Amino acid sequence: MGVSNLAPVIIINYKELNMATNIKASFVSATGTVDSSSGRIRGYSFVNNSTAIKELILRDGGASGDTILKVQLNSGGSSDQYIEDAGIRYETNLHITVPTSAAGTIFTG
Repeated sequence: MGVSNLAPVIIINYKELNMATNIKASFVSATGTVDSSSGRIRGYSFVNNSTAIKELILRDGGASGDTILKVQLNSGGSSDQYIEDAGIRYETNLHITVPTSAAGTIFTG
């Protein structure tokens, strides 16, 4: 028997990768519900126009729901955070408490 000089052939099924969900950007300048269904926080960008440190509080399940993210904004500063991979999950809805001196955009999906 002879030995073949042919290399083995490997067949790979290529599947186009798609985003699992659409990303939604919501401008927020007051306390309230950002998303009324379940989803994931993908990131945020907020500015604090006050001369004092302020806090953003994001909750799952309304104003009295579980705190899932708490962010401190420096006086006259801003905070940008982009969360990779699976994001931060909220099961019921996403509620945010925003101080009167702050505003920004939250990304969900």
